[in-house]
Amino acid sequence: MQLFSLMPFLPLAGFLILAVWGKRMREPLPGLIASGAVLLAFLIALAGFVGLHGATGPSRQVFWDFLPYLGGNGRNLPIAFRFDQLSAIMTLVVTGVGFLIHVYSIGYMHANKGYSRFFAYLNFFVALMLVLVLADSYPVMFIGWEGVGVASYLLIGFEYQDFKNTDAGRKAFIVNRIGDLFFVLGMGLAFHAFGSLNIQDVSAGARATAYGAPVVELIGLFMLLGAAGKSAQLPLSTWLPDAMAGPTPVSALIHAATMVTAGVYLIARSGALFTQAPGASSWVAWVGAFTALYGALSAIAQTDIKKILAYSTISQLGFMFIAVGSGVYWVGVFHVVTHAFFKALLFLAAGSVIHGLSGEQDVRKMGGLAKLMPTTHIVSLVGVLAISGIPILAGFWSKDAILGSAFASPLLGASGPFIWFIGVVTAVLTAAYMWRWYVLVFQGKQRVSRRVHESPAVMTLPLWVLAGLSVVGGFIGLPGYFPKAWNILQPYLERAIPSAPGFQDVSTLTEVLLVLMAIVAAVGGLLLAAWWYRQQGAEGLGNVQGGFGEASRRALYLDDAYRVGLNVPASAIATGLAFGDTNVVDAGFNGLAGVIDDAGAAVRGWESGYLRSYAVTVLAGAAVLIAYWAVRSLL
Repeated sequence: MQLFSLMPFLPLAGFLILAVWGKRMREPLPGLIASGAVLLAFLIALAGFVGLHGATGPSRQVFWDFLPYLGGNGRNLPIAFRFDQLSAIMTLVVTGVGFLIHVYSIGYMHANKGYSRFFAYLNFFVALMLVLVLADSYPVMFIGWEGVGVASYLLIGFEYQDFKNTDAGRKAFIVNRIGDLFFVLGMGLAFHAFGSLNIQDVSAGARATAYGAPVVELIGLFMLLGAAGKSAQLPLSTWLPDAMAGPTPVSALIHAATMVTAGVYLIARSGALFTQAPGASSWVAWVGAFTALYGALSAIAQTDIKKILAYSTISQLGFMFIAVGSGVYWVGVFHVVTHAFFKALLFLAAGSVIHGLSGEQDVRKMGGLAKLMPTTHIVSLVGVLAISGIPILAGFWSKDAILGSAFASPLLGASGPFIWFIGVVTAVLTAAYMWRWYVLVFQGKQRVSRRVHESPAVMTLPLWVLAGLSVVGGFIGLPGYFPKAWNILQPYLERAIPSAPGFQDVSTLTEVLLVLMAIVAAVGGLLLAAWWYRQQGAEGLGNVQGGFGEASRRALYLDDAYRVGLNVPASAIATGLAFGDTNVVDAGFNGLAGVIDDAGAAVRGWESGYLRSYAVTVLAGAAVLIAYWAVRSLL
């Protein structure tokens, strides 16, 4: 067995150990076991990443045959893992950021009654996410795909005593099932078209198909809808903000660094197919553009410290969809990496604030925490500047690469500049609402009415590491006006997921102008928020007034639209059926069920076992027949 194939089994072993013996363990042993399992997986991923820098090609590990005849040409489809450049990057993100979140959780979950159960769920999630990104075929990917859905349900509803949490877990589970249905339909159509569900076979079949063939376009659209569910894109984005009901490390792991990027990974991994489907690729980019804008507009007036970041995540995932829809798949993965750094940092910093304020999450009740929580303040400022796209932090490089890719994409054609413009507007809004988040939490007068304390070292150390990565993480993908050798990520990833052919690099002057526009957007957003704060103060920032403020707080009424369009009719149908059951089935003479029971009791009286009863029945029947024939003869 090849070393890389052990990665999912290490956290899976941690899960099994904690599930069986965890209750007998004292703190912090469950956290140490879970963290150690993920750390070992990270070291294996790091070794594999380094190994793929050489001439070594992708590695494949086959375990056993899985589904008969789905492998093409009469071959069985095996359970198998594939380790290439894309798998290497994704496993590093999952295990590296996952390890830091596990360590953070040792302090965050201190004294929680479900301490060992929480770490068991975290290990279970990481194991299934590794299955997803290592899968050699779509059905094996789907095992991990569904597995992380189950794990997210368990983690979101971790505090199951509160119905709000369990409802949020159910909502995430159900909405994701809608997307999963389309993923299954895409797999079915791919097998019909190419005779195999091995990812490499499907990619080869797509390349051999006519450019823009309807079947390839339809497979791409089905996969887009599947990806939209996992990555919270319109119209399936409503589950992610409610998923903030789970403990904060869950938000950092699932909703910043791993599960929500699965949709981006699916499209990037299927890049050969989407390259042949320009229509589907355009849909991917447009969905990403509108979702990015939607998430930014929804974040502006939110008051929950985690929900602001949740809508920000939706928006940033939209940027990733713009990149992979543009056909420059390595850029989408680039933003997956940088986003994992700064968004995990922001979520964990929010958790540090919540921990320091004994559970308070309303930003209107914070303020002045910069002096009270200096470590959390510094790392939060780094995260805010990184997501805002301020040079030279990680978010600047990846967001600039996305906007440049959209502007010049051959798959998008004339749509490219329009999507670029939406991206620039969203970048302005991102800087504005994130600066609002920072000011309300850390600046101004202290509005905190309770004792405040900084988080312990076991929580702040991961914050420092993520802050450092948020500063330097973008240097792995420097743009074209730097020497080509300085861009480490592009040539590495394009060995596994080459960009769409026909992509022409823009001139250096154009690229510099695009970069300057991105900088102006980021700085302009920060200045806009600063002006807003100066005009209206913390009260105005915290309580955005008017119709726009109300629309933003209610996420542009998307949940309300679902409630009116789906929940109300479904509830009306259910109420009608319940009324019929109560007032028709159960009504009257003991209801219809009672009538049937009484009739049965009367018939049972005839079946007494006495001959005289049967003789009377025969005589009565004969009398009825005689009477019938007598009446008939008279007529």
